[in-house]
Formats: sequence, structure tokens, C-alpha cells
Amino acid sequence: MIGHDPDRVYRAAVIGAGSGGLTAAIGLAALGHEVVLIEGGAVGGDCTNVGCIPSKALLHASRRNEADPLGWARGKRDELADREDREMADHDRIHLVRGWASLTDERDPHVVRVVDGDTVREVRARHVVVAGGSRPLRIDIAGLDAQRVVTNEELFELSELPTALVIVGGGPIGLEMATAFAGIGVRVEIVEMQDRLLPDEDPLITEVVERALAARGVGLHLGTAIDRVDGDTAHLADGSTIDGIDRVLVTVGRQPRLDELGLDRTGVAASGSGIDVDDWGRTSVDGIWAVGDVTGATQTTHGANAVGRRIVRAIAFPRLPMMGSSRAIPDAVYSDPEIASVGMGTTELREIPASSRRRIVVDHADVDRGYTDDIVDGRLVIDAERFTGRVLRAAIVGPGATDLIGLFTMAIDQGIGLRKLFGMVHPYPSHAEIIREAADRFALATYPALAEEWFAMARGRGRRLRRASRRTLRVAAGSGTRTRRR
Repeated sequence: MIGHDPDRVYRAAVIGAGSGGLTAAIGLAALGHEVVLIEGGAVGGDCTNVGCIPSKALLHASRRNEADPLGWARGKRDELADREDREMADHDRIHLVRGWASLTDERDPHVVRVVDGDTVREVRARHVVVAGGSRPLRIDIAGLDAQRVVTNEELFELSELPTALVIVGGGPIGLEMATAFAGIGVRVEIVEMQDRLLPDEDPLITEVVERALAARGVGLHLGTAIDRVDGDTAHLADGSTIDGIDRVLVTVGRQPRLDELGLDRTGVAASGSGIDVDDWGRTSVDGIWAVGDVTGATQTTHGANAVGRRIVRAIAFPRLPMMGSSRAIPDAVYSDPEIASVGMGTTELREIPASSRRRIVVDHADVDRGYTDDIVDGRLVIDAERFTGRVLRAAIVGPGATDLIGLFTMAIDQGIGLRKLFGMVHPYPSHAEIIREAADRFALATYPALAEEWFAMARGRGRRLRRASRRTLRVAAGSGTRTRRR
């Protein structure tokens, strides 16, 4: 419903109607609680309006050979955005208040100030969930007309396709848009300061991605940056040039929207990377929670949804203990080929002694479905603990990667190792046979030498425990406290 009672104390006030905020509001309402949902922009947030939905729609439009791919993507986006807005406006337990919210120092109950033009309202609630989202980082490029620069916030509003698109940044957004626009027929050039695309991903994965994009005609300029632009020519730091540029898409990262939240009045701890939270979304102030991009802890819709569900449980059932760590959250890039990974980051993985883990690499070409479909750009990389096969990290590039990664997400959450996956039966011939092949290779390396594998696993666990203990002592000594939640 539209509006709220300013004198009523609601169970929760949710700031931001993006993915994390909607999860919290809808979840609490489904459990019978009255919730105020505050949004100054469009319901659905970045994901529905300028992120996940229009970008995936554009990827689909490129595969459908739509005559007006940007218009088609906007149509899909607008249809969903209108539906989400109507659902919130008509909900019998969610009170939709339009305007920009900020926290105040009133805590019992919490009071949220909402400004909509000249109208100022107050919302009172026992709990406040901050889901303010993020905004794209922007950069200045000497000589480049600002009208030719876009981020994801402006990209989908273009009335015409660019003739040549330069993408600054080789991260997930850059790769997805490179796939989409190249598929439409636009000349695409990617400029990435690091020496490879997706610099946080495994090099065995990124080399496949780079090969695939280059084969599709996407220009890759790695280990460099745009120094300046003269007319329609970009001069790069390595001395090379890109001629005939039309538009420049900047995808170099995002920053949390913190400046208007009034955090300084509340005592909520935050840094430049976002609001400090624990695994349950709790901030440093009782009754104030935060979720999604505004925390810097995750910049994915499914990551925000996961924490949002935890917040719902904690608010709705306060007597249930908040125990256990958060679930594994996979990363996914919907480029062509798709890329997905889950588990430890590559830096964390390198801290584990190589002697206690086993790396298994399977190319799609190694299984029959890869042969029948002529798949050359596909690979599975698994790092697993020796003996148990406990999955430390899994990364996939190739057909269905974002769906296949779900099995490894479950394996990490449930402690299912490759020794157990060895007995799992997959349809033949399917892309999932790369998982069967990886489990076979692990078994062949493990079963003939179980004693040796066990001792290698035990030594590795001992080293990790000692290293973790030393790290905990350093943190405690540096902070002077053991109670910090982060």
C-alpha cells in the first residue's frame, strides 16, 4: 500500500527497494509483519533497472537478432519494473513510502527521516534495514567529451547503437557487454589496466575467455589504460591507439551509496568500502542492519538475497540463535562463454600449501559432449583437499557454467568431497560430464595411495590451523579487542 502512519511503530523500515531490500521487506511481510519500504528512485533498484535485467535482456536480444536490441531490452526491463512497483504499491503489509531516507540518532524506536521534494516524513520502526545500493565509479579521460561516456546507468537508454564501443574495465560487466554488443555487430575494444581480464579469477579460466573474445573480433588491450583522446582516436599508455571510437563504457567498479544516509549521526561503523556488518547483516548499532552493495561485502543480487534472508530470520525470530557462517556465494559472468566460480578466492587459495591440495583441470573437449558440439572454449578447474576431496575452489568457463557451478556450491556448503562425487551419475552425453571426469581423475590419483593422501591432508590442515591462529593473534593485538564483527 502507499503511505504509512507516522505515529505507528513498525516492525521494520527498509531503506532501498533493490534486491536486498525487497528480499527483507517481502520476507518479513510474508511472516505477518508490517514493513515500511522506502525508495527514492525506481522500485527494483539497480538490478531491475540498470543492471542484471536489462543486461541479460540485451544478451538475449543479441542472440535473437532483434532489429532494435536496446529497445527490446528496455521493454523487458520496463515490464518487470512496472510489475514490481505495482506489487509493492498494492501489498497489504508493505507500506511503500517514496523519498530519500536518512538515519537519525533516535533509537527507541529507530526514527528514519524521509525527504521527497519539499515533503519531510518520519518513519518509526523497531528495526531498520539499510539497503541503499551503490553507484558506478566514473573516471576522467583527457580530451574525451563527457557526452560520449556512459556507465551502466546510461547505457540502456541510448537511442542508437554505437558504431564502435570502447569498454574500460575487463570485469564482469565489461565482459557481458562486450559479448552483447559484439553479437549485435558493434566493434568492441576492451581496455584493462591489469595484464589479463578478470584479474581476480584463475589464469587458466581467463586465458580461455580471452581466446574466445578475440576469436569473436573483440579487441583486447591489456596492461594499459587510455591516456587521452584526440577526436575519435584513443591514445593508450602503451603507445597504441584505437581509432574511430564512438562511445566509451566505463566499468571500473562501484562505490556504496553512503553520503546521504546520515551514518555519522547514528554511530553505525563504516569505511570507504561500505557499512561494517557481520555474516547476519548486523551493524555496530543494535536494531540497524545493512545488506547488499551498501556494505561492500557483496555486489551480486544473489549475495544480497542470501544475507537478506538471514536478516528476515533474525528479525522475525529473535529467540533463535544466530549461529553458523554464511553460505558459499558463487560468482557468475553471463558472457560467451559463461564464467562461474565458488569457494576461496585465488589469493586465499595460494595461502594453502600446494602439497596438501590437488588441482584438477578438465577441458570440455575431454568429454564427448565437448566433442559433438565442437567446444574449444570450455574448462573446469577444481582445487580440492587431498584424501577427502573437499572442494576448496571450483571455476568453470564454458556452456552452462553458471548452472553447473550450483553443484559445487552445494558441495562446499554440505562438505561433499570429490570422493563422494565420484559415485554420482550424470546424463550422457551432457556438459555435466566434466564433473564426472574430474571426480574420476581425483579418484585415480587418491585410491592407489590412500595412506600418503591422508598424511598430506593432515599436514595441510595442521599448517592452516597454525597459520589461522597466528593471524587471529595479530588481529587481536592490532585491534585491542576480540569483539569486532566483520
